[in-house]
Amino acid sequence: MTLQTTTTRESVVEYRGTPLDPPCPVRLRGGDVLASGFGMTVAVWITAYICRMPVVNAPGHFTVAAMLAVLLISGFFVGRFSPRGFRGALMAGALSGLLDILILGSLIHDYVASHQEGLVPSATLWFTGSIFTSALAAGAGGLVGRFFPSPRRADVAWSALFAFVLAAATLPLITFGGLVTAFHAGLAVPDWPQSYGYNMFLFPLSMMQKNEGNFYEHAHRLMGALVGLTSLALAIYLTMADRRWWIKTLPWVIGVCVAIQAVLGGTRVTERSTALAIAHGVFAQLVFAAMAAQVAVNMRGFRKLRPPPTEGAAADRTFTLLLTSLLVVQLIVGAFVRHEDAGIFTHITIAALVLLAALTAAARAWGLHADRRPIYRAGLAIVCLVILQICLGIIALLFRSGPKGSPTTASALLTTAHQANGALLLAVSVVLTVWTWRLLRVAPNPA
Repeated sequence: MTLQTTTTRESVVEYRGTPLDPPCPVRLRGGDVLASGFGMTVAVWITAYICRMPVVNAPGHFTVAAMLAVLLISGFFVGRFSPRGFRGALMAGALSGLLDILILGSLIHDYVASHQEGLVPSATLWFTGSIFTSALAAGAGGLVGRFFPSPRRADVAWSALFAFVLAAATLPLITFGGLVTAFHAGLAVPDWPQSYGYNMFLFPLSMMQKNEGNFYEHAHRLMGALVGLTSLALAIYLTMADRRWWIKTLPWVIGVCVAIQAVLGGTRVTERSTALAIAHGVFAQLVFAAMAAQVAVNMRGFRKLRPPPTEGAAADRTFTLLLTSLLVVQLIVGAFVRHEDAGIFTHITIAALVLLAALTAAARAWGLHADRRPIYRAGLAIVCLVILQICLGIIALLFRSGPKGSPTTASALLTTAHQANGALLLAVSVVLTVWTWRLLRVAPNPA
């Protein structure tokens, strides 16, 4: 097998045999609008969730103002980075307003009941108003942002950013699910896919906020719907925009996993099964890690990565695989600790092994790949996250109430933060593993 070279507009990639990365220019415009629109929606929904949490319970007008502020700020950045400038922000805002229809049904139901107006006229008014208001707020931000264009506007990889939006939507979903478990709200809404007999998207907001359990459980379902829709949109976009078969296949595999995860969650409710609850929690973090890997492989730097002049990449792969494997085992044990109050000493023991593996993998990322920013930053992130995880674990252990005890707000938030940070640590470990595998696949530069 001879060494060949392929030249593309972006880089020179060396490979053995068949091309690793054939020329793959984006064949579809609109990635900036899709990534920005879905990203705005995720940010707006998270803002609304935080404002309406029972422990916060912000007034309605404050919540709306915060959501509009998020759209304005988001539009500013879209105006700076999108090649369409102001128009990109306006279109992304309209898309965000359209996606908000998924949660407007809950408001419309209460509005119709209190005002005794027809459903169709009210729905038309609310849906139209959502699209117009969101477009106006984001467009106003974009109008300002266009006067401060980023010098790196042409370098934005919108496919990678769109993949990042999906991962960024999934981490809060995992966090919301953690709060469901922490507050023992997993069966607060007793049916599925309906909610107390209502269509999930028409479940009245008044009933959702009737008690804490309804809020945490139903908000988790709505966020899951947004993640599912985002994964579908990303899969369609990458299928049409990229030439590499594995880049087009991965989002569909992830989309199927998202659907499986939804069924797992729903069946856990209908079957009242703790085993399914554990599987639901574990599988969610594995899917999130796959989404993080999807972000990495869609980055432009992933194709342009240059291999090291030494054979150190093989050892890097070994240590990152070891770290990832330990984190998966720790994830499973942690799920049993949380749901069954079992395996706490095993969990602590594995945590010590995770710490050693994390420091080793991170030290190699720093020492051998300081000139490769994605690898260097992943190593730095792992150190920060593993230290934070151990601190959160110790504090959560002190405040834990157990699966049968009455949870306090402090214990619920701490254990959920521990879970969410663990998911993030696993995802970053997978990203570092993907990058080290990339180093092995690309042949060293000839002397």
